[in-house]
Amino acid sequence: MKKILITIIMFLPLLLAGQNDIQLSQQFLSRVNYNPAATGGSNYMHIFLIGRQQFINFNGAPSTQVLNAHNYFAQINSGAGLSITNDKIGPESSINAKLAYSYYLHFEDSYLSFGLGGGVLYKSLDVNKLNFENPADPLIDSYIGRTNKVNADFDFGVEYNTEQFQIGASVTHLNVSPINIANYQSGRHIYFYTKYTFNLDLDWKLAPSFVTHMSSWPIMQLDLNALATYRDRFWFGATLRSNDDFKLESLVGIIGLYITDFMGLGYSYDLNLGPIGKYTSGSHEIALRFRIGRGEGYGGVKTPRFFE
Repeated sequence: MKKILITIIMFLPLLLAGQNDIQLSQQFLSRVNYNPAATGGSNYMHIFLIGRQQFINFNGAPSTQVLNAHNYFAQINSGAGLSITNDKIGPESSINAKLAYSYYLHFEDSYLSFGLGGGVLYKSLDVNKLNFENPADPLIDSYIGRTNKVNADFDFGVEYNTEQFQIGASVTHLNVSPINIANYQSGRHIYFYTKYTFNLDLDWKLAPSFVTHMSSWPIMQLDLNALATYRDRFWFGATLRSNDDFKLESLVGIIGLYITDFMGLGYSYDLNLGPIGKYTSGSHEIALRFRIGRGEGYGGVKTPRFFE
């Protein structure tokens, strides 16, 4: 029994990390997985795929896959979409599947959107990856019996956009108590972000942005990002990321391009600057994005989104 407690304590940091929302370095490409108010915020239908492998050289390091699809329906001033996230860290796996709805209030040169997401969060724990001192201990059977669970999951968000300025805020896992969090639930997260796009000339744009999110553990993460684009087809940039102690955690390089008018490919590399950087060669993330539709003016709505 003592070994069981020791094993649980050893894996506790992994379990806590797994119970927090996924970390993405190209989250500016698709915010709908943490803010449903961004659903449908373009004149295109978007399909977004991402694969992330974190902390290379670590066994059981976080591995994440994301699928997002969303569209705007001008007839009802609304957006609708789907978000599916698969996340694995150590012995824990989770699948988060949600439908999202957003409603848009249009003004002369801007719009305000409100969004609600709802779905399920499935979590499982592979007990076979845990080492027990006494495999015959009867308490193990009761522990194994709690290795899978499905919970309802809800998000809420708001976002305001002009041609150049964007600001948004959201809460994920809204139905979870910020204090009493079970092993198979994720803690409530609060996001806040803002971005301003400078039109440097007819070809170049520069968009500095700020993203922060806090969870109920508590954990806080801050991203400072700058992204440059050329003719809305090629982009590159960098991100500085700090941890909850406001110490620099990683430096992220980002590059991408639209291979065709409707298919884009992005890549980012995280260089870990903290103590863990001595033991890992960094993190890799690849994003594939499809945009389907008629573009500017489609549905009677002029999009102010940055190269979306």
